Amino acid sequence: MTLNQFNGSERRAYVRLKKSLPVRFKISENQTSQTYTATTQNISQGGLCIEIQHDQETLKQALAGANHKIGIDINTLIPQPNEAHSEMVQWVRGRVDWARELKQPHQSLLLGLEFENLPEMARKRIRDYLLDQFLHLYPQQQ
Repeated sequence: MTLNQFNGSERRAYVRLKKSLPVRFKISENQTSQTYTATTQNISQGGLCIEIQHDQETLKQALAGANHKIGIDINTLIPQPNEAHSEMVQWVRGRVDWARELKQPHQSLLLGLEFENLPEMARKRIRDYLLDQFLHLYPQQQ
């Protein structure tokens, strides 16, 4: 058995929810920089994977000079339940752990982001959202 083979145990710190959610982000070293949009491939309490289909070359160049930090608008990622859409943007910080270019089925850039220094409000919001989604996916058997 090689080290690359799956041995049956999960090595990730957090369970990931495969979910396509819209997300706005910007290169966080420059808070006046352009805001980009992407779609999540998955999300967990520790981070998320986003798929970017536009401005890939511009983003790769910007990330090279930004110490691999990204600001994520949590209001677009996880809207507040039972409240009017907040016009106030709430940014949380993420660090790019990995990047991968995909050619199939369409050209896109995947970024694996780890959340950094999440405020307790944001951590709770993400945790509550994930719990709610998992309860809908896997209802209790009676």
